[in-house]
Amino acid sequence: MRDDSPAQTASYGRRAAAYWFVDGLPEILLGLVLVVFGALAMLWRIGGPGQLRRFDFAVFFAGIILYGSLGRRFLDFLKLRFTYPRTGYVQPPEEDEWRVETMTTLDLRHRPPARENVTSFHLRTELPIVFVAFLWSSDWSSGGSEIGRWYAPLATIALAAALYGLNRRSEHPYRWWPALILALVGLAFLWVDVPGPLRHPLPLLLAGLWLAVQGAYTLLHYLRANPQPQRAEGVKA
Repeated sequence: MRDDSPAQTASYGRRAAAYWFVDGLPEILLGLVLVVFGALAMLWRIGGPGQLRRFDFAVFFAGIILYGSLGRRFLDFLKLRFTYPRTGYVQPPEEDEWRVETMTTLDLRHRPPARENVTSFHLRTELPIVFVAFLWSSDWSSGGSEIGRWYAPLATIALAAALYGLNRRSEHPYRWWPALILALVGLAFLWVDVPGPLRHPLPLLLAGLWLAVQGAYTLLHYLRANPQPQRAEGVKA
């Protein structure tokens, strides 16, 4: 499900950054957050009290804020129990910002080496999803108009293209065919009649399910290839 090209992980730093995603846990966690809080927002829209139903998007963003605050800590907790005992500990990558280098200059001053154990998962994966979530409260996206009917399919296709394109040269690229599946599933909602207000979370639910499946597929292969090491008799954990 993921295209792990050797060229993407040639240096020690890049291999360390790719190692953070080798077990699929970052994608599983983000995917589950999207699915759970997207579903809660949908339930709030259906059964919430009175005019407060309009703020279903706030339920989703509460989950995003919770994920942003505790996500890395929870991943560290999981990796200490699933990943590091199997294949060893590597310094977790830092979140990096996009750096655009348009020209090379000759500089005789000593500069520290560029950081390579970095990940752009936040910018390349999380941020496009959050951007689509900001469209949530738009009136045209939930109305019964022809434009509103196109919201879920187009948003899902845009997410599929973004997740594939932005991560293509990152430390965790995706293959083209899972992205195509996500886009086609979104396109199918042109023929599926979904009530206007419930169109809001559809792209986020689909993206979350897609990420969770990607992560679960990676995790299963990782666990199969790296079974839990057996402890020697008489040695306490």
